[in-house]
Amino acid sequence: MPMKQYLKLELLIELPADLDVELIKPLTPQADKSIIVDPDKKMTMSVDELAEELQVSKTTIYTMVSQNEIPHIKVRGRILFHRATIEKWLVEDN
Repeated sequence: MPMKQYLKLELLIELPADLDVELIKPLTPQADKSIIVDPDKKMTMSVDELAEELQVSKTTIYTMVSQNEIPHIKVRGRILFHRATIEKWLVEDN
């Protein structure tokens, strides 16, 4: 499978000297944890799809859902997982 390449652009502009600007810096220097959403992948995943993606059993996923250990939503009785939210959860919480 060919790897996709992404380009990160930064816009540099010159601000007027009399403009009061406060620069916000990260609390700790960390690697860029931004999530890049692959447009070829679905936005949501089912229990089966997430279990396969994380390489755990469906029982593990159901247990995590019942104990509110993993971000999920229920739509008409179906348990769904938002792909970007799960990716962020994996990076930040685990």
